[in-house]
Amino acid sequence: MKNIIQFLIALAFSMCALAEDAPTYLYRGEVAGVMCSACSGRVKAALSQIQGVKEVKITLGKDGAPPQLKVVSTSPDLTQEAAVKALGEDAKMYHITGFKRAEP
Repeated sequence: MKNIIQFLIALAFSMCALAEDAPTYLYRGEVAGVMCSACSGRVKAALSQIQGVKEVKITLGKDGAPPQLKVVSTSPDLTQEAAVKALGEDAKMYHITGFKRAEP
């Protein structure tokens, strides 16, 4: 039993190391409807559920500009449609636009 536990721990560590070595891609867009930290938290939580997403950052807009969305993912093919789908019912309140992969 001890050998199995040691094997599982070693496997978990090696999988983490592989995940850290995976290339990441930056996506940018806008997310209208985010007015406060609670709104931002809901959107971040939803988008973080997308496979490969490592980081979600929302910066509130200034002078009436829409909030800016930044997503870091291991997926080279993350789409605006996938982001909207991840929002589920919240897509009625928060509108993601201009979401595309940013050039390095």
